[in-house]
Amino acid sequence: MSAPEDEQRPLWPPLLLTLGVLFIATETRNPALALTALTVLVLLPTGWRLMTRKWGRGDVLRGLGAGYMASHLPLLLGACSTLNRPECRIHLCLDGVLAAVPFIPWAGLLGSLLYWAWATPPDRRDR
Repeated sequence: MSAPEDEQRPLWPPLLLTLGVLFIATETRNPALALTALTVLVLLPTGWRLMTRKWGRGDVLRGLGAGYMASHLPLLLGACSTLNRPECRIHLCLDGVLAAVPFIPWAGLLGSLLYWAWATPPDRRDR
């Protein structure tokens, strides 16, 4: 009966090792190593959960919906970044929004992956 609990348990030793590498990289001010460790810190549990998850009906559609919603976050953050300028409080300045456009597909992909990896499966009794 402990099999479902084993699927939910994260990989603590690799996560702690990666967190240590991230700490050392930030202390030595090595941006490439810090970015790599941060990426591994996000992708390792996400990939593990995607591989071990029991997929149910509608999971793909809900994940794509979460990605669509997450893809709007860079636009919102870009618009909010221009609010400290007085001329942008009355009319929206598009320079912040346009600067955030290249991050839209990455935010959508990250939103879908995070939903598929960490969302709890829906209750099967309502079907």
